[in-house]
Amino acid sequence: MVLMHPAAAPDEAQAPATGGEGVKKFHKGSLPRLPRGVILEDALSRIVLACVEHLRANEACVSARAHIEGVHQMRVAIRRLRCCLALFGDLLPASQCQYLDGELRWLLKELAPARDWDVFLDETLPPVLQRLEDEPRLDELRLQAQAKQEEGYARAAAALQAQRYTGLVMLLAAWADGRSWHDPFGPPAHPSLALKATEAVSHLLDQLLAAVKDCGADFAALDAVQRHRLRIEIKKLRYATDFFASLFPRRRLTPFLVTLKTLQDRLGVENDAAVARRLLLRLAKEMHGRERTRLAYAAGVVVGWHAHTADSRQQHLDALWAKLCAYPPFWRPAIVSAAETASVAVV
Repeated sequence: MVLMHPAAAPDEAQAPATGGEGVKKFHKGSLPRLPRGVILEDALSRIVLACVEHLRANEACVSARAHIEGVHQMRVAIRRLRCCLALFGDLLPASQCQYLDGELRWLLKELAPARDWDVFLDETLPPVLQRLEDEPRLDELRLQAQAKQEEGYARAAAALQAQRYTGLVMLLAAWADGRSWHDPFGPPAHPSLALKATEAVSHLLDQLLAAVKDCGADFAALDAVQRHRLRIEIKKLRYATDFFASLFPRRRLTPFLVTLKTLQDRLGVENDAAVARRLLLRLAKEMHGRERTRLAYAAGVVVGWHAHTADSRQQHLDALWAKLCAYPPFWRPAIVSAAETASVAVV
């Protein structure tokens, strides 16, 4: 089966997902609670439909630029969808997964500038401004960053108004709801799709955990590029864990998931600093003369401040990684360990 965009009426692409007061709200997606006996393809359909709903529920917030969380939530929905395609990729027609993933990567790219400058202005820059509140060059940097943020949101809004976007969300919903991986013109659907999810998911999670541990080997010695790769693998495992969380006892799942999420977030702080360096380098190259000199100085202050604080995070990261590796896989029967009975709070 060849996936093609459904035709969209010109005004459909501009229709918000919510109306009235909902325009000003962002929405965190809620994944479906899977029944114990659910088969794998039913789980796939429910997860994809929930992610599409999550995506659409934040359209109006992003278009109206009502809250910075809106574009973040859309990107979470996209990453969950891409993770789902990768997780089930061996069981689905390759051409379908490649096409859908390509369209999702396009959308992720269109939303990236808005999100990157949101993070810079809301998280990366404020602690430096607080420490050096009388430095005028940092205020100049903030104004330049705000202008770039405006450009990013204009690009995001244009993408959401495009027929390409409308076609994508309609296609994803129709694909999942109609189980279009049963291609009448292709080979039969993979037999594993008819298995109970509880029978198949353990193998999938084993593969993801192995990828995390491979990427994190010799954790303390990892460079920035290796940590970024590790964070991506952790994110895949975290999303997959979220997808199937309702199938497992919370007592065993929660400590693992909390540690996984905390490690992902802490590695994300390092990634945000790396993204900020790239953003500021590109921004400085657009300036000339004295303005470029002043901006380069401010950028150096921001990058240097975050490089200095990175050392204080390393010990905590080492402890989190050791804690994650100590947990036995919650998806397999095991004797309860001391790590699992420990407090889930992360100091």
